[in-house]
Amino acid sequence: MPPVNRTNKPLRFKEKSSKPMIFPLQPDNMSGAYTKKSRRRPNGRPIIILVILLAIIGLCAYVMLYKNALAIQINGETAGYIKDMDTTEQELNSLILAKLREEAGNNLEITDTITLRPVNSLFRKVSRNTEQVIAEVCNSVGYKQEATTILVENKEMVIVSNVEKAREVLNTILDNYQCPAGTSEPQFAVKINTGSTFVDSEEVSSVEEAVKLLSTTKTVEREHTVVSGDSFGMIASMAGMTEDELLAANPSITNETKTKLQIGQKIKTIATVPSLAIRTFKVTTETQDVPYKTTTRENSSQPSSYSRVIREGKNGKKEVSTRTPYVNGEQIGEPVTSEKTIEEAVNRIIEVGTYTPRDTSDSSEGSEDTEE
Repeated sequence: MPPVNRTNKPLRFKEKSSKPMIFPLQPDNMSGAYTKKSRRRPNGRPIIILVILLAIIGLCAYVMLYKNALAIQINGETAGYIKDMDTTEQELNSLILAKLREEAGNNLEITDTITLRPVNSLFRKVSRNTEQVIAEVCNSVGYKQEATTILVENKEMVIVSNVEKAREVLNTILDNYQCPAGTSEPQFAVKINTGSTFVDSEEVSSVEEAVKLLSTTKTVEREHTVVSGDSFGMIASMAGMTEDELLAANPSITNETKTKLQIGQKIKTIATVPSLAIRTFKVTTETQDVPYKTTTRENSSQPSSYSRVIREGKNGKKEVSTRTPYVNGEQIGEPVTSEKTIEEAVNRIIEVGTYTPRDTSDSSEGSEDTEE
């Protein structure tokens, strides 16, 4: 198709040149655009943006990965965070142990493993108050505390926090014990001692709990032999029973026959006694005279027939106490007697003569015979 002339100018065609063309000819209307594109400089803005993005990403990564706090872990589980990066695991364990000892009042052995792990504080509740965090961590730490065990006949019965608490438990039991009529001075009739152990805090009993555990009771049957002066009511009272209870324990005795007890008759009694046997004593005291003694004092200037009371004698006084042991209200063991002087006796003193005069008659007759 022939070219269309839209400018109403005559079309001119360049003649072919004999020189070879290095670059292809471009239309006139394309020469400017081609020249401008070929001279455009490289644009550095994308590179700058990329560098800035990389810097921001690196900064964020640094902020997120920088270890600027310590996580306190108990057996691998995080229990809290602290800001102090200089704290060591040994120092942390010492601080926690000291805090627990302060609260428990005893020596302790921590059973959990406590470690420190550096972490980033971002999005974590990190405290600058190390002591406050340690106080919170102590509530989660498992430990064994040194405690005192109460042994009855070398058998462990109950565990309390210390020796002072053990004494308080035993004294409370004795104070609460109702001594049988006429007895006093309660003391344990079994071997009781204490030992030291390390246990979990849950195993340690309070004073009230320990008293309850050691104050259990049991029922025992006994046999009373009627002696002179016994009455049915008196026997029931000594056994801690009512007359109706004593009648129920002895079906062979009735209301009519209970007033006709025979010496030597056997009566069954039932008593509720503490499982931890307690000994009491029935103490009887009486005052007795201490007879005075008579001593003699010799007087060589007085004849042997001479005798005179220099000082009258006077009896002294002594207090005789008899302690009869009872175990859980039943007499067990022999009475023990002791004496205490109240007033010294005054001895009676008698003065006697020891002088014997010489017989001169025999000696004079002998001399006369010699002269003859």
